[in-house]
Amino acid sequence: MISKNGVSIIICCYNSSSRLKQTLAYIAKQNTQPNINCELIVVDNASTDDTANFAINEWKALANDVIEFKIISETKQGQSYARVAGATHAQYEYLIFCDDDNWLDENYVQTVTVLFNKREDIAILGGLSTAQLEDEAAKPNWFDKFYHSYAVGTASNPEELVHFVHGAGLAIRRSIFKMTTDNRPFLLHGRKQNQLTCGEDGEICARVRLAGYKILYTPTLTLTHFLPAGRLTWQYFKKLHAGFALTHGIIDLYEVALTTKAAKLPPFYWLKKALYFGGIFLKYWPKQYAAYSRTEGTVDELNHLTWRIISINYLKYNFKTIKSYQKIVSFKNSSL
Repeated sequence: MISKNGVSIIICCYNSSSRLKQTLAYIAKQNTQPNINCELIVVDNASTDDTANFAINEWKALANDVIEFKIISETKQGQSYARVAGATHAQYEYLIFCDDDNWLDENYVQTVTVLFNKREDIAILGGLSTAQLEDEAAKPNWFDKFYHSYAVGTASNPEELVHFVHGAGLAIRRSIFKMTTDNRPFLLHGRKQNQLTCGEDGEICARVRLAGYKILYTPTLTLTHFLPAGRLTWQYFKKLHAGFALTHGIIDLYEVALTTKAAKLPPFYWLKKALYFGGIFLKYWPKQYAAYSRTEGTVDELNHLTWRIISINYLKYNFKTIKSYQKIVSFKNSSL
């Protein structure tokens, strides 16, 4: 039986042993009230670096006997599969998806509990993530322009209802997560091995909105996002944005379903989209190339990269777009 009197923290791991130590240490320091139960579920998503044993030994060394700890295995790679597995094994109604490089504030569990208890209309909570660079001296000159792409923000954003929050530290009601995913496989599956594909955060948020629930961003939920030096190169950043671009088509279909009453897509919707993005790629190609060929860290290069990928991906996906939209509309019209 699922208890509302508690929180399940779920860490989805693929080869995470080099990143988990601090993440587990911060979770072990959670200030939980006596009436708030808490468990930690580490999902080993087909790791090859002995992540599971590393997590077990680290948690044992932390000697935390308040938070229940367990390891589960999910052999199908992809963060969405790992999240579903974690939620399936969770025993509490409130879930926190903590990435393996997220250092949760000591009051994170308590704040999630208070907010969910107070606001029954809220299905998802997202908070303020601040960056902790491995080497501050090595921060690239373009980082402050693009920090939001690393799922970090600034404290200036007020508490408000939003359409999307990042998956880092995302909290969700288990009953709603299960309702929107049981027998409804995700269309986007997140990162696999070294592939920086993403979009599963946006898909969770879109499904919750389709079900008629609300998403709250609040700066009272805080965490630190650790960024190693290897993730702060321009080549890595371009690869990250290429991953964003590959998910654009599916997220776009969710937005169409959310904002229109159309039961079907026009037959050549995918072709119109491919021509549109291909057209703006070609239109601005000379100007953008002239800008980014002189220096790295430009918006021009990111646009040049993503418009091309989005256009090609629509062509690859072609008529499958119609089937995907039908699935999404079926979610909207079912008992979500």
